Amino acid sequence: MPSIERLCPGCMKDNGGQSVCGVCGYDSTKGNAPDKLPLRFIIRDRYFVGRVIYSDVFMTVYLGFDTIENKSVSIKEYFPKSIAERNPDKTVYVSQQYQFDYNNGLIQFIEVNRKLVGYPLASLLSTYSVFEENSTAYAITESVSAITLKSFLARNGGNLRWEQIRPLFLPLIDTVKSLHDMGIIHGAISPETVLVCRDGKLRLMSTPMGRNAGSASKVFALYDGYSAAEQYADDGQADEYTDVYSICATLFTALIGTVPPSAEERARKDSLTIPSHFADELPRQVLVSMANGMQIKPEDRTPDVETLKNELIYGETKENVRKVQNAAKKKEKNAGSTKAASYEESVESKGSGVKYAAIAAGITAGVFLLLAAILVLTVFKNQVFKKNEDFSNNAAPSIPETASIGDVDSDAVESKLVYKVPDLLGKYYAEIENSKDCEHIKLVIKGKEYSSTYTKGQICAQSIAGGQSAEHDSVVELTISLGPKEFKMPDLSGYTPEQAKIELLKIGILYDNIEIVDEYDSEAKSGIVLRQDPLRDAIINGEVKVRVFVNSYNGETGSTVAGIN
Repeated sequence: MPSIERLCPGCMKDNGGQSVCGVCGYDSTKGNAPDKLPLRFIIRDRYFVGRVIYSDVFMTVYLGFDTIENKSVSIKEYFPKSIAERNPDKTVYVSQQYQFDYNNGLIQFIEVNRKLVGYPLASLLSTYSVFEENSTAYAITESVSAITLKSFLARNGGNLRWEQIRPLFLPLIDTVKSLHDMGIIHGAISPETVLVCRDGKLRLMSTPMGRNAGSASKVFALYDGYSAAEQYADDGQADEYTDVYSICATLFTALIGTVPPSAEERARKDSLTIPSHFADELPRQVLVSMANGMQIKPEDRTPDVETLKNELIYGETKENVRKVQNAAKKKEKNAGSTKAASYEESVESKGSGVKYAAIAAGITAGVFLLLAAILVLTVFKNQVFKKNEDFSNNAAPSIPETASIGDVDSDAVESKLVYKVPDLLGKYYAEIENSKDCEHIKLVIKGKEYSSTYTKGQICAQSIAGGQSAEHDSVVELTISLGPKEFKMPDLSGYTPEQAKIELLKIGILYDNIEIVDEYDSEAKSGIVLRQDPLRDAIINGEVKVRVFVNSYNGETGSTVAGIN
């Protein structure tokens, strides 16, 4: 197992203790926010804390490393930031007036996560352990190579077709059903909490809070557009139908490419919209299912996820498709109805009793209104992974965009589009890996080399020069600078040992080549660097061994035996 001092807090890879990681580009000198646990903090003498990968109103999730199991993990910390504060010793402080609310949420956090320990579900991050420490509680879960569905859609045209979404969402719905069978309501399903993983599957982040069915919804994080109306009420109750709303709203975004209006806004004036060409292209049972599942009032909504799943797959057999088509033809022939009316009849024949969108342009009715809009459709291709994304230390799949806009011709051949490659020289990998400038190319770190022009960590070479044209998904190989091969030794006098180490790592000295040595001097300040070897301004390279002599004098008289730390 590598020494934890050598681990990058951004990806948990052994990078030799570099402050700017040569593997993922993470700059560990920036650290986590003051109200979060600091980088390299140790929990329970076992878990090494890295960068923050997710945070909401109730909890923070850190990338971590299990020093016993020797693997990356995710560390969930219960930390309701509206009422909790961080003490200097990193414990959690809550004032007396908020003690009841804090403890109530803490109990629920522990209870729900303990139910999930040793209970693997196909579309949920596995939970390994739950424990209390630092006046709060932690849940240790698996760490996956993934990005959020929100980022995934943004990278790949904004939306997907039903044929692409169907095999992804149905297992996720089954997982939510299993949670409900355990008495757990997820309560925070959204494109920000659904992950697209390296294996091409969707997974829910382990329940951000979770509550038993019927519990007050105010314990949940709210996601406008995806949280149900009852979650906005202080005395509201969350149940299975609450997760149904969130699933359908998330499905809506994945298929249509827009965020639904918030439930609060819809309660005042329902403005849920859908472009007409999506209404034409999507299977009718999918439109029906979303309409039923996104009813504002719980009593009007699809009651549970099992019913939702049945509605989503209802009508996909040849017989049911034929029935819908015959009903439409009969209506048009006998009553001269519009396409929208025939659709409404086919829905009513199913017994839903809910009015739905008119499909012909210019006609509006019920839950879905027509909106003039054109969205880019996407198709699945090879999955491509990029580093250090939203959720994990590794990569995530990407779907290249099609060249067509608007309606899709199934017989059309995708054209070859070319884009200008951005000039990446002098930039840090962490700055450009998620930028829109690079969304049409694949970035690959080819290697590292010394450079007198670019500082350590900057990109010093790229295989396709900036300004040149390249096809979509062209590979651009990058070379990362190791900094100058030779450089001057800095003056470390007066530094603390930690400051001296950081300064040496910044200029390129290998972590294993830094040695801290105690030296006694009663006339100098305790705990600071007295001298160094090599001396300042000496010409050195990154492989030179550096000895830093730190004053071991503690303010007391008497002799001290010097030793090596």
